[in-house]
Amino acid sequence: MTSEIVQFDLEDPRKARVASDIIDLLYFYKIGVGRPREIVTKMRFIVETYCTWTYPGFFGSDDTLASIVEKIRKTGEQHPACALLDELDEIHDYSRDYLGGADTGGDVSEVLDIKELIGFVRRTLKIVNAIPNLP
Repeated sequence: MTSEIVQFDLEDPRKARVASDIIDLLYFYKIGVGRPREIVTKMRFIVETYCTWTYPGFFGSDDTLASIVEKIRKTGEQHPACALLDELDEIHDYSRDYLGGADTGGDVSEVLDIKELIGFVRRTLKIVNAIPNLP
């Protein structure tokens, strides 16, 4: 897996939201603070934004996690985000079941397993390198 430095537009309103959402995920991961469904939404936003910022020539700002996964899958090993495919796909599969909206097909009344959610929060934080040495 390779890393690259990406320049962020300080005027981009997503930057502040991502920073705030990452803090919320860290609090949820460490001490369980937060509403589970909101945490799921924040996970998706963080990962989507990370991918569009890290791979700007491959994803647009309007790409969803579903379209990001599909684009990586279609391109295959040549895609620079290929190493993330399995993680992104699993986060997508997990999170879409807990989101409201016409495109998810999920049952929003379904109860979240908090231990499972914590595991997906951890995976999300690792993808975006939110903190080093995350257990």
